[in-house]
Amino acid sequence: MRRLGEKAQNEFPPPKTILGLWQQFPIPMVSRYLAQMGWDCVILDMQHGCFNLETAYECIHNIRSAGVQPWVRVSIGSLTEVQKILDLGAQGIVVPMVNSLTEAQELAQAAKYPPLGSRSLGGDFCYTYGNNYPNEANSMTKLLVQVEHIRSVEVVEQIMAVDGVDGCFVGPTDLALSMGLPRIGFENDPRHRSAIQRIADACSSLKKLACCNCYSLDEAEEKANQGYQCITLKSDADHFMAAIQELLAELRERTLRTAVPIQAV
Repeated sequence: MRRLGEKAQNEFPPPKTILGLWQQFPIPMVSRYLAQMGWDCVILDMQHGCFNLETAYECIHNIRSAGVQPWVRVSIGSLTEVQKILDLGAQGIVVPMVNSLTEAQELAQAAKYPPLGSRSLGGDFCYTYGNNYPNEANSMTKLLVQVEHIRSVEVVEQIMAVDGVDGCFVGPTDLALSMGLPRIGFENDPRHRSAIQRIADACSSLKKLACCNCYSLDEAEEKANQGYQCITLKSDADHFMAAIQELLAELRERTLRTAVPIQAV
């Protein structure tokens, strides 16, 4: 039985590029607004953000109710957090800093129900998604490991070949830092570009989902042309701060032109 806002894993019709936005504000109202805008997925950032479990639950279901997929980035190396967030209703799990085949295999075990994995059966799925959820969840949810270290790139073909790993999410900046490149201005370094292409090629050859965060529209277009099927462009906090700072600067400039001196009392 399909419930309100529920999308199966294959409901992103090819060749459509999946467009997502990171959410750092731990506010369910923001989740609803973002989902209603038409993003394909909204990613709650529990690694760098300040979500608690109760807020994450409300945000997840606000996103789902709008027919959009809620994905959640969990903490580094937290197998129990992977299972918990899936129980809360996330349709995608993003796990940072997965640098080895063993880590990927352990995560696949945590994220998938038997016989593919060893995810524990529990939570309120029967009230929300129907009793058949355990039979469908392995294909309806995504485990996306983050390839954001050169050690991960060196074994990316092995990581992507793991049953239960549905794809990867590239962290371009952390990847650059792990290669000894500067935090800013690494995009055109041939070593970094080669690593980015190798990740996309590995996903393509194994029919796994290739995702990448970008920092500009030009970069997003380039990554789509490289074969990345899911593109994110910064976070809600990034866009909020940029827009408000631009507004304040323009407002000050325009009102300064005709400002009336304030009389001293």
